Amino acid sequence: MKLLILEDNETLADGIYKKLKEIGYIADVFYEGDEGLYALETSTYDLLILDLGLPEIDGIDIIKKLRSSQKNLPILVISARDRLDQRILGLETGADDYICKPFELDEVVARVQALLRRSNNQTSNIIKYNDLEFNSKTLALTRDEKKIELSKRELTIFKFFLRNLNAIVSKENIVEHITSIDDEFNPTAVETYVSRLRKKLGHSINLKTVRGLGYMMS
Repeated sequence: MKLLILEDNETLADGIYKKLKEIGYIADVFYEGDEGLYALETSTYDLLILDLGLPEIDGIDIIKKLRSSQKNLPILVISARDRLDQRILGLETGADDYICKPFELDEVVARVQALLRRSNNQTSNIIKYNDLEFNSKTLALTRDEKKIELSKRELTIFKFFLRNLNAIVSKENIVEHITSIDDEFNPTAVETYVSRLRKKLGHSINLKTVRGLGYMMS
């Protein structure tokens, strides 16, 4: 999952980034509203963590722009605007959840996971695929209750395939979802990771190469 953190308090933004990265999320961080809005317009994200009091452009205006463009991106607002009317305004404008500052990072993580489950129509943290079981909270992949060891990158790519079952995904699409803006990653390396997934997961996955287009897991 790739998230965008848009928060002008660098200490707080970096703290959220590190917490999310520790548990396997890919994230980009921007401290100014116009930079974040540009990233939203030019990249693909699975969720936005948004402060409202941003330089250059207010967070409420960013929500309006996203919703007017028909983007269904889940939005978690983190804000010092804690009055009831301010919280209602944020939610009525289009935010999906709202946390008032100060907060614990663990609560941010819990809200992020809940929003992602909702956006993917998941009712629990457990996703079953053939004889595999993936826990999206602990990031544990198991077969017959035995943990399968995957590298962080392999696991990220597997999760991406899992979210796009029966759909063809290109190498470029995969790279966009598994790398942050600071990552240096050669798209040809996707082939290597796909090969490792096939080797480690064997008959448990049906992952085909679609010549000239990419891959499809079904």
